[in-house]
Amino acid sequence: MGEVNVSFQIDTDNRENFSSAIAFHTFKKQRDAFYDILRIWEENHLVPGWVFQIALGGKIRNMLTMHNDCTNYYHIARLFKSQLLISCIQNGRQDDIVDDESLNFLKALKHVNPEKLTQLSKRFVTPLPSQSQNIGPSFPGIQEFFKDFILHAFNPIFYTHLENCFVHEIIELNDTQFANSEIEESETMVDDQTQQTFLTCLTSLRLLAKVLGLLVSLPYRSESNTTKEIIMTQIEIRSKILPSLNLQACLQSAVVEGKLSLTIPWIVKYLAMMDIVSLRLPYYKQILELLYYIYHAINQTDLSAPDCLISQQAAVLLKSSLCWLFELPNFPKDFYIAWQKTCKVKELKNLKQMEKFSEKKKNSHSTDCAILKNNLDKLDIITDRTMRMCCPRMESTLPVFHGNGTNLNINSNKHITPVTSQLRKLGGATRAKHLELQLEEAFFHGQPASTRKTVDFVSERVASTCVKHICNTLLASSREANLNSFRKILKRKHIKKNSDEQGELSKNYFNEFKASLLSDINILANDASRDLKDQCEKTILTICETRVVTSIESLLAEDSLTPVKEMCTKIAIRMAMERINQWIQSHIAGDSLFIKDMELEINRFFRNNSPVHSKQEKLHNANAPSPTVVMDELRGLIWHMLDNNGTNLTISIVLDILDKLYQAFNQRNDLLPGPQKVLYYLSTDFALFLVTYRTDLFTREIQDELIKIWSSDSLRNDEGDSPMHRLLCSRNIILLMQQENNEMWPIFGKFLKRLLETKILDGDSLSNQCVALFRQDWPVSLLKLLSKCLSEAIDGYKANDEATEKVKYLLGWIAETYHEIEFCDDYDL
Repeated sequence: MGEVNVSFQIDTDNRENFSSAIAFHTFKKQRDAFYDILRIWEENHLVPGWVFQIALGGKIRNMLTMHNDCTNYYHIARLFKSQLLISCIQNGRQDDIVDDESLNFLKALKHVNPEKLTQLSKRFVTPLPSQSQNIGPSFPGIQEFFKDFILHAFNPIFYTHLENCFVHEIIELNDTQFANSEIEESETMVDDQTQQTFLTCLTSLRLLAKVLGLLVSLPYRSESNTTKEIIMTQIEIRSKILPSLNLQACLQSAVVEGKLSLTIPWIVKYLAMMDIVSLRLPYYKQILELLYYIYHAINQTDLSAPDCLISQQAAVLLKSSLCWLFELPNFPKDFYIAWQKTCKVKELKNLKQMEKFSEKKKNSHSTDCAILKNNLDKLDIITDRTMRMCCPRMESTLPVFHGNGTNLNINSNKHITPVTSQLRKLGGATRAKHLELQLEEAFFHGQPASTRKTVDFVSERVASTCVKHICNTLLASSREANLNSFRKILKRKHIKKNSDEQGELSKNYFNEFKASLLSDINILANDASRDLKDQCEKTILTICETRVVTSIESLLAEDSLTPVKEMCTKIAIRMAMERINQWIQSHIAGDSLFIKDMELEINRFFRNNSPVHSKQEKLHNANAPSPTVVMDELRGLIWHMLDNNGTNLTISIVLDILDKLYQAFNQRNDLLPGPQKVLYYLSTDFALFLVTYRTDLFTREIQDELIKIWSSDSLRNDEGDSPMHRLLCSRNIILLMQQENNEMWPIFGKFLKRLLETKILDGDSLSNQCVALFRQDWPVSLLKLLSKCLSEAIDGYKANDEATEKVKYLLGWIAETYHEIEFCDDYDL
């Protein structure tokens, strides 16, 4: 999927285009989350039973609300718009476009039977006139993802920024200029590149207009029939509201400038998305009236006249697009009679009069606005591919293009509609499932809209109740039973050693003991997962059926027939069970949950049985600060340094928070491993922020307090996941570079030396971190500063054994290499 992503634009996506560093870094997370959502949709949207709202609704809303800043919303909206155009236009996956390779393949087979092949090709590209009701715009292929994204975002701020972004892009594309070719014989001919550019521009406009129409009409959508009283009330309320997209100005400008073939197709697409009330508002009524006049003028125009201002291709395109709009179910057909009378009175019988009429309305103060001689509508820029894309339904009386798209031939060939053979290839169970879903849709079509809403509501709530039952009862009991079994195995296999031997070999013994338990862990996890699924299959269906029956009986109308209630119950049970099974597959499928519990139990078992813990029993001081309070204060101070560079920070404030941190580690017997780890990581982050933003406060007294805290036995016993192993990771190096304070690096190096001397930081770990930095390119200036930092860290460092001596020499070599190595200076942070 990498090649279809929106590329980084240095002019618009850099740090200067965001209100703060937090907004900039958060948007990068939002961008990654957006593409993760798109990837999940691409992989799963065709899977039977997969529901967009359940799988991605929460992810979308979490992504949008990561940082509630208008700058982030604007960038997300622009990313959404750009990805929409790339996915649906540039990659050729938008609807309405027929692949030319298919037609080229037919041309390559002329030697088979040219006459029959020509007839077959015509029958494939010539639509059959249909007497059925016209169908509105659809969202096929990947367009469905963007439509569902909007429908399930539920974020009015995002909607507003997305609307602004779409309006701006539409106006920009609508102002695109197209010129005739200077090397062709005729003044109206254009080259292939111009035709392709016009096609891409028009396709983008229609797509953007369709999605914008969906966005604008979203608050006014109604699934039930709208009565005349409701329509009149809505018109009275909404009649004074002007839309953000000035369609009237765009349409009048198109008439004056002679670019109706570019503007009308996307306006038609936009209006087709409107609800029945919107098209009756005074503003849109004027737009529809003007479109009717244009349609009437085109019908009265002699296209063969030498001074005609519109080409035959453009006339066919406009007539077909407008016919499609006029036949949509939401179009107000009762306006036709009034428009016909007005059109006769004003005698708008051809395009010249239409242009004078529109120009007079648009430029009442200026009468010297001339029509361009070679306007867009006169150019031979519209090809057969453009016609197939913009004409959802070609009338039998409308010409169809062949060859190069410049000749018009009326054809009466029947249209062969390709029918998918996918259903035939499906297996018996899948085909039955597909037919069952079709029958359910047919059932709902014959019921009030409230029936479907009731079934959806019941299935969602019952599924939520069953999931809570699984979490609170079945899953909890399974995890506890699994841990009890595992504890018995731990006690049975644990080899008791004397305190001295276990103290010397504790780490090796722990790793060997954990490796010996792998097979038992996997067996227990598999058994627990299988037993939990069996329990769910036995109990959940019964709970689901009972609750659904009760809910349907209570919520459906009292006069509902018994067969209707039974069918609603059946559908609700199926939908609820699909939601439940999907949750089970995504949350408790596999053995990872039970394995994680047993790994934590091993760590807890060794901590409780280690000689260190037996010798030093922690006393509980109820007056000591709560771990959560210390977490909040640490985070607050870090944010203060990040936002204000710690201007109001004093040495007493730092000492106070470090004292609270020490008490939380050593005087709170209720400190759990999870909060303890969070505090450990926060304390290291606090030290890094302090040395970066307030180096003057990073005194020896502060360093002594940090060393005293990190020397705690409870922290030393959890060295496997210690933040000291990532003290010089890339993230922390970038943090230390923020203030560009060269005086800070030697101070930080001396602090590293003290950590090495107190054995809080292992020399081997430090060397591994330094070597890992070689895997990335860094500025030469930074490498020289790192060299000073490491030189201070190992200056006077005394090695106790041969291994430590080797590590010391390695660190010395790394420091010299940092000083001498030369990477490119164009590294951009």
